Amino acid sequence: MAILGSGPAGFYTAYKVMQGIHEAKVDMYEQQPVPFGLVRYGVAPDHPEVKNCQDKFTEVASSPDFTFIGNIKVGQDVSLKAFANHYDAVVFAYGASKDRKLGIPGEDQLKGIYSARDFVGWYNGLPAFSNLAPQLDLSDTAVVIGQGNVALDVARILLKDVDSLRTTDITDQALATLAKSKIKRVRVVGRRGPMQVSFTIKEVRELMKLPSVAFEPIDQNLIPPDIPSLPRTAKRLTKLLMEGSMCDMARAERSWALDFLLSPVQFLSAGGTTLSQLEFARTKLVGSDPFESTASVEISTDHHSIATSLAFRSIGYQSEALPGMSGLGIHFDIKRGIITNDYYGRLLSPTHEVQVGRPLPGMYCAGWVKRGPAGVIANTMEDSFATAEAIIADWNDKAPFLGGGNGWETLEGEIAVKSARTVSWEDWLRIDAAERARGKAVGKERDFYAHGQPPDTPPRMIRTVYYLVAGAGAVGLAIARKLAEKGGTSTLLIERHGSVGTETSSRNSEVFAILMSYKKIPYRKCKKWILAQDTQQHEQLNKTHRFAKSIGVPTHFISLAEARQREPDVYAGNAVLESPTTGIIDSHSYMAFLESDFESKGGDLAFHTRVIAIETVSQGYSIHTTSPSGESASITTETIINSAGLAAVPLSNSILPPARHVKPYYAKGSYYSYSCGHPRPKTLIYPAPTKGAAGLGTHLTMDMSGAIRFGPDVEWVDDPNDLGVNEERLSAALDEIQSYLPSVDRDKVMLDYAGIRPKLGKGSAVASGDGDGFSDFYIKKEKGFEGFINLLGIESPGLTSSLAIADKVHDLLYR
Repeated sequence: MAILGSGPAGFYTAYKVMQGIHEAKVDMYEQQPVPFGLVRYGVAPDHPEVKNCQDKFTEVASSPDFTFIGNIKVGQDVSLKAFANHYDAVVFAYGASKDRKLGIPGEDQLKGIYSARDFVGWYNGLPAFSNLAPQLDLSDTAVVIGQGNVALDVARILLKDVDSLRTTDITDQALATLAKSKIKRVRVVGRRGPMQVSFTIKEVRELMKLPSVAFEPIDQNLIPPDIPSLPRTAKRLTKLLMEGSMCDMARAERSWALDFLLSPVQFLSAGGTTLSQLEFARTKLVGSDPFESTASVEISTDHHSIATSLAFRSIGYQSEALPGMSGLGIHFDIKRGIITNDYYGRLLSPTHEVQVGRPLPGMYCAGWVKRGPAGVIANTMEDSFATAEAIIADWNDKAPFLGGGNGWETLEGEIAVKSARTVSWEDWLRIDAAERARGKAVGKERDFYAHGQPPDTPPRMIRTVYYLVAGAGAVGLAIARKLAEKGGTSTLLIERHGSVGTETSSRNSEVFAILMSYKKIPYRKCKKWILAQDTQQHEQLNKTHRFAKSIGVPTHFISLAEARQREPDVYAGNAVLESPTTGIIDSHSYMAFLESDFESKGGDLAFHTRVIAIETVSQGYSIHTTSPSGESASITTETIINSAGLAAVPLSNSILPPARHVKPYYAKGSYYSYSCGHPRPKTLIYPAPTKGAAGLGTHLTMDMSGAIRFGPDVEWVDDPNDLGVNEERLSAALDEIQSYLPSVDRDKVMLDYAGIRPKLGKGSAVASGDGDGFSDFYIKKEKGFEGFINLLGIESPGLTSSLAIADKVHDLLYR
């Protein structure tokens, strides 16, 4: 059995299965060099007793039937398909690698805003966050958004006397930063009231007992009048909150507060790039009993602000799908952040309902990726035992499993070919002993190595590949899939993010000009109209029609009378050009199909791989990359295809000489939702293209359910990460929308989300039919740089053209 993940979920599952199935052999894979997951990197350093479960895990690992393989990245060093081919069962127990975002303006743009998960990982020595460098000396007030245990951990570490942490296993880097902290007050903010908080009694009691730290009394109106009638846990927590801290405000050096009934609206700055203020909307508890733990809130128009230069987001963790899941028929529920399962841990095919679903043979899950990121270690233990019992029952009942094989004995040889530096349990024991010795020398339990392993550990080296494709958006996936078809070659697709299509490919209108017939890709055939409101625009439609005909895309004009009959709410003053084959596709399903097909053809995908340098060598190109943990890798390739989207121009400039450098331009487009039932056209509506414009106008599209949305408009920005929606753009967008949809309810059009499109100039975006001034979609084999294919300014219609671009790249290489 293979277990992916070495945290509590993985170890407790292994323990129970090895107890219940005679001579069961377990191979445990971990992406970090060292084991124990959040027990090592997520438990607060002043809570050493919580880490005692490591003793049980060490006992499990001491069995001759157990093998630990650390420093392995699924999808890069070994594919999921390989696990399915070489094991009887695979258990997904890899936890939650991301944190949930608020999705409000300023969150990704301003300095001084941190994820609580990142902050906890930083002070616990998680390699990925060793360079976080939180600025704790810019403000005397910190705001933590969220009221769970992690939020209180953050508050306690910020308020605690730094000297009391020196004997814990907190990192020296964190100690030095905390020693310079100017934080005197911490406000822990929640959307609901004290009866709906998620933190435990133990966590809040510790804060109440901190020396020289006072707690601001909470509003008594938020406390139920009849406390003795409350359930035992709620009663104890309420009494604790009412009693307050051991230190009163008059003597306190620091203080903290629980602020209730506040929903974050936006992060603001005082004209610069650093946070200066948080704006909240006041909320109100609703329902028959506002003191119920499940009570919800409604948001008011009354706002409240808190001045601060330091904020932490602590609203929960989130799991991500692993590369290759879709190719094995595994369904990952993106909204819930879990793998679809039968609640006992058996994975279910996405074509079956949970209640009557048929399990995928030999596929199981445990922990947060099974039930969602909630609960403490004891909850994970119970959950993992339930998964283990399902595995044992299925084995004893002779239920279908995977094909079996020799597991790590076989995979070790395959991974060795890729030169991945794995870490064994014996390696870990040496790291553990060295950390404890380092800690003993300075009076601590242990002293972490900065990057999770001793400094003499060699860097990871990835094998030489024939093709390297940079960027796993829709276009990069299509290219990599096409090249993987070539016999006798190897293709590696690298992506700086943790999954495919996270930038331009996932923040667009999902319009596809010629719908495909792949059964796995959901689509909605709704046709597309381009409208002319005057004779000048009519002439532009004629050019568009001729251009479409020249490239084999069917279009035709329909009469204004027919247009009014089919879409009575749409106004066209002069002409309507229809594209009968245009529709909407589920872009995520499309990219999942490309990813799965690429891997089935033998291609490899490496996520979290950022290019830092490229040099020409005798074999072609040597690409130097790094991961979020600072882990380096070197890739040698004969052919490099630059399909890096927003990062394509910087990558191109790192290869070509200065005389051939280009300047990147970033067009941010805001999208708008529509919450009214009328009008609701069933056709995609576009205004006539404007020559030299940066976009196609604020058009009307829809999602797969038929819900209407508008956009994108165009706003030039300097930062490709500037995804905040701009309230000031709404009025102009409404005017453009109303020009073709006069009866639209302006009050029901709301800002929704934004996307960034890479451009090569501000007046180069629209192919108007005459070819003048269009400079995007640069696809060339660079002269003097053999094997370098450059794709710059690839944006809309990137989804539509992705397969054609793949053919174009293939032809550049072989014709």
